[in-house]
Amino acid sequence: MAFQKPRGTEDFFPEDRALQNLIFEKIRKVCSRYNYKEVESPAFETFELLAKKSGEEIKEQIFVLEKRGKEEFGLRFDLTVPIVRMFIEKQKSLPKPVRWYGLSRMWRYEKPQAGRLREFYQLSIELFGSDKPEADAEMIDVAIEILKELGLTPEDVVIKVNDRYLMHGLLENLGIQNVIDVFTAIDKIGKIEENEFIELLKDMKLDDKQIKELLRIIKIRELDEIAKYKNSVLGTDGLNRLRKIFDILKNKKEFLEFNPGVVRGLAYYTGTVFECFDKQGKLRSILGGGRYNDLVKLLGGQSEPAIGFGLGYSTLFMLLKQKNLLPKIELAPDYYIAPVDKKITDKAVEIAEKLRKKGLRVETDVMQRKLAKQMQYANAIKAKKVIVLGEDELKKGEVKIKDMKTGKEENVKITLL
Repeated sequence: MAFQKPRGTEDFFPEDRALQNLIFEKIRKVCSRYNYKEVESPAFETFELLAKKSGEEIKEQIFVLEKRGKEEFGLRFDLTVPIVRMFIEKQKSLPKPVRWYGLSRMWRYEKPQAGRLREFYQLSIELFGSDKPEADAEMIDVAIEILKELGLTPEDVVIKVNDRYLMHGLLENLGIQNVIDVFTAIDKIGKIEENEFIELLKDMKLDDKQIKELLRIIKIRELDEIAKYKNSVLGTDGLNRLRKIFDILKNKKEFLEFNPGVVRGLAYYTGTVFECFDKQGKLRSILGGGRYNDLVKLLGGQSEPAIGFGLGYSTLFMLLKQKNLLPKIELAPDYYIAPVDKKITDKAVEIAEKLRKKGLRVETDVMQRKLAKQMQYANAIKAKKVIVLGEDELKKGEVKIKDMKTGKEENVKITLL
């Protein structure tokens, strides 16, 4: 019986990996333009760290490693918590703000579905040291520029922006006590039907009037309209922060939407939150993030404001494929070198080395095949040109080069290669 890959995982064959590398290259290019530096953390962390402020749903999704000593470990489910741990280690010596990002594999034990796997690649980008709306705007701006770099437009995607303090104040003024629980329900909007959402709210002991007002609030799309509602001091601060963010990003407003229905599911978010969706609504969230001003202190560091977002590769890939925006990949070798006789293999290796030093992709025969078989193979791998090494040509210091596209052949001096 042939072994199968574990459920909820992906194999990346050469074409897949090359495509992924091109997409990652574009993402890294944008991060670099804003001077974010790449970091990497261990694949596993202590379970205590991962579970510190993850919410019950995430705790249940952590891949827990078999306990072999006193400490219990789990595979990281995103990079924010590990990057915060790394930041704390050097917090006192780092000039602020600190701009870091990671692009690596994560693991979550959940039901596999389209765009949601148990092992997946994710970008996590973080900014430590500023609690100003300028930092929030920059983070959203980086997200927009990544989307643009990949060819996506405002016709394809929208980034929905909100503020948890704003929502917290609004809900409290409706007389709702269990605000965090209601946030969990709001986070399910778009994933469940409205009647199911209403039932969730009823289960949380909201009365009909509160539910009616909440439904009205989450459908508002203008800051001026939400400003008409009574709010707390903290909620008003959240509203003013949103005004500043939208003002800073006014030249990219076509990518943005104020949306009170976005609150983010993870428990550690404070203040500004945002998520990106495809406008056709067929895919889950492409990226999401927000401010987490309490997390650094919670994990043992000095109090430090921070903001970041995560972008999942699987959903992004599906969207780019849907929009015919996947980069073109080139895996064909520039040259295939075909020695007519195995006795001149050493010469084939010598010429290949010379060409490789020029940055060219070169394959040579390693199976001692006849010339006809070598030509068949060169055609199968779509080699651009074949260098045929024959004894007679070598005596003249020449090789025969065949252009596989045109079929044209010519003898060329080895010294000119």
